[in-house]
Amino acid sequence: MKDAIIYAGYSRLADGTMKFRTATSEVRVNQLVAFGEEVHMILIKDVYTKSAAAKELLRINHANGAKELEAFYVAQVRDENSFRVVKLKVPSVAMQQLTGAKIEEEPLTAKEARKIRAEFNRKVKAAYEAN
Repeated sequence: MKDAIIYAGYSRLADGTMKFRTATSEVRVNQLVAFGEEVHMILIKDVYTKSAAAKELLRINHANGAKELEAFYVAQVRDENSFRVVKLKVPSVAMQQLTGAKIEEEPLTAKEARKIRAEFNRKVKAAYEAN
């Protein structure tokens, strides 16, 4: 199991660019400071993904009401849907018998999965409204 993220926040580079930062130890925080970055990181409860770290920062209100910083943290949160969306390629029975062809899975890209979910949700909404 990988190390828990215990520090999270952001840093501002010399050119003014903000970067979302996480660290598993104080050594990494000190390293960022040594690079000359303006570092704004705090100790958080143990989490294991950057998305969870961003959620924790939002939960404890690290932005202190700053809408721009809050939007920056929200942008770091990713969909943690555990379902895997795939395309199935199912060969005909004849091809299975002749060549031993098997069912193949092809993972969808995130964009393709969002499109399929949106279409499904549109159909469900239409069916719901029709009743």
